This record gives sequence, C-alpha cells and structure tokens, in this order.
Amino acid sequence: MTDARAPRPYVDPTLVDYHAPAAPAAAPEPEPWQQASQRPRSTPARRARPPRVEKTGYFKAHWRGEHSLVRSYWVNSFFVATPLALALTGLMGWIGAKGDSLQLFSIVILIGFPLLMMLDVWCIVGAWRAAANYLREGGSGLWGWLARLTLALSTLQLAVSVLFGFLPDVGEFWQMARGIDPIGQATFTFSADGRSLRLDGVIGMGDGQRLKTLLASEAARQVKRVDLSSPGGRVREAERMVAAMKEHRHEARAVGTCASACTLVFLAGTPRQLAPEAQLGFHRASTGTYNPVFEELANQHLAKIYRELGLPQPLIDKTLRTPSRSIWFAPRDELQLYALIAAAPRTLAITLPAAGAPLADFDDALRMHPVWEALERRQEGTIAAVAQGMLDARTAGGSDDDVQASVLLPLAAQMPALINAAEPALRRRYVQLVGDQLRSLRAPPKPGTRPACRDLLDGRLAVRQQLPDELQVRETQWLFEAAGSPPARGAGKPPTALEMEVLERTVGTTAQGMLAQLWSDAAETTAVGAPCEPVIAMLDRLPGQPPVRRELVEKLMFATR
Repeated sequence: MTDARAPRPYVDPTLVDYHAPAAPAAAPEPEPWQQASQRPRSTPARRARPPRVEKTGYFKAHWRGEHSLVRSYWVNSFFVATPLALALTGLMGWIGAKGDSLQLFSIVILIGFPLLMMLDVWCIVGAWRAAANYLREGGSGLWGWLARLTLALSTLQLAVSVLFGFLPDVGEFWQMARGIDPIGQATFTFSADGRSLRLDGVIGMGDGQRLKTLLASEAARQVKRVDLSSPGGRVREAERMVAAMKEHRHEARAVGTCASACTLVFLAGTPRQLAPEAQLGFHRASTGTYNPVFEELANQHLAKIYRELGLPQPLIDKTLRTPSRSIWFAPRDELQLYALIAAAPRTLAITLPAAGAPLADFDDALRMHPVWEALERRQEGTIAAVAQGMLDARTAGGSDDDVQASVLLPLAAQMPALINAAEPALRRRYVQLVGDQLRSLRAPPKPGTRPACRDLLDGRLAVRQQLPDELQVRETQWLFEAAGSPPARGAGKPPTALEMEVLERTVGTTAQGMLAQLWSDAAETTAVGAPCEPVIAMLDRLPGQPPVRRELVEKLMFATR
C-alpha cells in the first residue's frame, strides 16, 4: 500500500532541545466566507472637540462656541438671555412710567441699553460659532443654516435698534442725565391784574415743580385761571402740573394751541374754557426709544391719566390711534358734546359774573365769547368798553337783562364801519336779515303808538331785545364773520355822481340812507313816525334787480345823506 502523504524531514535526535517550548501551530487558513467579515473597516476621521466647558467657564464657553448648537441656541439664548433681557427692559420701563425723575430715567437708559446690546451680542456670537462647529462636525445642514439665518435676522434687528432707537437720542439722554432738558422749558407770566397765570412753550424738566411753587406763592394769591399755549412736552412734568391744578382748584383756559402733554393740564382745570382761536391736539405718547415695550407701557399710563381726568373713552381711543409724530385736533363740537368745554354762545349774551364781581371778571367772560374776541382783534379796546358798561349797569342796580343789553351801546359804535367794510355778499346777507327783523316787529300797534319796526329803523337799541331768538342768533353769526373778514376794496368811499344817477333812475333817491340809522342809538320819542311798509317793500324788490345794480343799492342804503 502506498502512503500518499509527503515524507517527513529527518531530525537528528541528538540535536533536539527537549526542554524548549513547543512552537505554536500555524493558524488554519480561514474559509473564504469568513475573510470578508474579518477585514478591518475604515472609520471617518473626527475632529477633536474643544476642551470641556468646565475648564473655560459657562458664559465664556458659550462665547467661544464650545456648547452644542441646541444648548447655545435654545438654552442660552431663550432660557438664560431672554429672562435677563425682559427683567432689564421691565425695570427700565417701570422707572420710565412710574419714576418721578427724568434724570434718573435717563441714567438708567444710558446704563441699561448698552447692557441689553452686550447681552444680544453675547447670544448671537456664541450661537453663530456653535452653529459653525456643528456644521464642521457633520451635523445637519438644514438646522445649522436655519440657525444662522435667524441669527443674521437678529443681528439686523439689533443694528436697527441701535442706529435708529438709541444713537439718535443718546445725546438727549446724556443732557437729561446731567439735569439739562434739551427741549427747553415753559415760560410762566402773571397777568397785569394778577388774576391769571399764563404758560407758554414746551413743558420741560422741572416745570411741574415750578408751577406748583408759583401757585403756592404770595404772588398767585389772586390767581383764578391758568392760560395755556403749549405744543406739549414731558408727560411726567404735566402730571405734576395736574396735581398742582387740582390742589388749588384753578380754572384752565386754552388761549392758543394746547397739544400733547398740555391737554393733561387743560383737563385738570375746573371749569375749562377754550378761547375762540384755540384748539386741543392729541396723540400717542412717545418714549423716543423705538422699543415696543416702552411705548406700550407709556401709552397705557397715558390712557389711565386721561380716564382719571374725565376724557371719554372714544376720545382716548382716537388719541391712541394717532401716531406720536402726528396730531389729532379734537373738533370743538365734539368737545362740547362730551361737556369737556362749555357750549358756544349763540347770541351776544355772556355768562354774567356773580354779584359784586370786579371789572376783571366781566372782561374775562367777554374774552371767552368768540364774537367779542373777534371784535376786539378788529378794534382794540372794544372789550374794555363793553365790560365797563356791564359793570356800570350792574352797579346801578340793573337786572341781568339790563346788564346784557348794555353791550349794544359799544357795539353800535362799530356797526356802521363793519357794514360799510363788508364784502358785497356779506352785506347782502345783512340786508336780508334786516328785512326779516322788520317783518317780525311790524305787528299793528295800538292806535297812536309807534310800531316796533319803526324803533328798529330809527336806532332804538332797546327794541332789539324784542327780536326772536332765531334772528338774534343769525345776527351774532353775521357779526362773527364780519369781524373776521378783511375790508372790501373801496370801503368807506362816498357815492360818486354816477352812482347817485343810477340810483335815482332805478329805485329813486329815497333808498339812499334808508338803513343808515339802524345803530344810531336815537333817543326815545313818542312820535309815531313814518310807517315801515315802504322800507320793507323796497327790500322785497331788491332780489329782482340786476346783480350790479342791487349791489349798488344795498351799499347806498347804509350811506348817510
């Protein structure tokens, strides 16, 4: 039998070291299916992470981007930085809304706003670096770039807030922190008789205390009213003025434009008066920081003050809807509707002062009447003459009607000039008014007595008290327009020969001067006088005349012969 195995090599037994360890047997060759599973696999090279957070400090580690993206973006930015920012913003807003010092508020803004900016920069830079590390380590590109996009938008918002909300006003805050108000201060002046204190100009730092000191001084012992003409200013200073006004219970009168913070002072007066040329302007409050939190707190506080002062909610809503850089002037009739000011007088009558009141009280009451104020602007001294006449009538023991009727005598001195200087259309309206007055007074009198319409034509001023209220209202409205209108061209010139010839050929010479005695203040007489019908008939024929001829006749009817 043949041995198929290879022959074993010969080994000399004398040369074998039987004490040496046996050589390890060679490992069997793995099967082919086992070779693939035992082949070493390649692993991606990972970048070494930065040192652990504990070695550099938590806040410093965030700044260097050593936190994970989740912790840096969500935990640090939203759960650490956001509460700190809200706390700091709330503190500044509370000091601004409730604090008693603009100087302190300015100091807080100068310190707090940079701290907020530093906190924002810390959040943005740290999260941006963490996002960069996250992308370098093979993280999801979607989350990494989405985080970067939101951080870029946050950076843009921070830049806008700094460039447009803080830097433009940093100089103003710096001045206020040093006790200097860059918008200026109001001017306070006492009237000659010491009965009123006037506030002019912007309400600035310290003005609230100044007003309080003035009203409590000996110089203000006789002050009854505070006159206001101001575009507004510091709301907190206006609040101090409100407290001073309420303490002394003074009247408030707007004599010019009273807007913004000035309206708070106006509403604190009791009673309140709005001069004919005055107006009240309202708008939202502004902190000047472009911070929505500050703005909302300031306007909530403003609305609360307005409610306490009695401003109706509809007007508060309109105020809060008006941007701080705009203004809404409240219509006079709307202010009257809510009883914020007294209703405008419909006739020449005024609210009479109490018995024993001095001349100044009559003067004050007349100056609040739009017609008398307009007449005073046209001819200085009118109100002084009317006030003196009313005081004389009161001193003589006259009734209230007698005191009111005493205003007609000084008015009669101005009426011819007003009528002659009026524009043709305005004069035509007065001619129509005179016709209606004559018709209302032409009731048949007792036999042998004068008709009331004849008294009106002859200038008996007392008969005007018999006119219906509707005609007195129309005459008051006409006076207001005439007093505020510029003189017509050629006013006051005597009629020319050509004009007289036209008058004679058309309506007759009797038309000249037919209404010239309406305001002559003629003495009482018992003579019956001429009837009124020819004059009324002449006035009725005027509408049928050509426009140019009618204008000429209406002009010459008031001209003296």
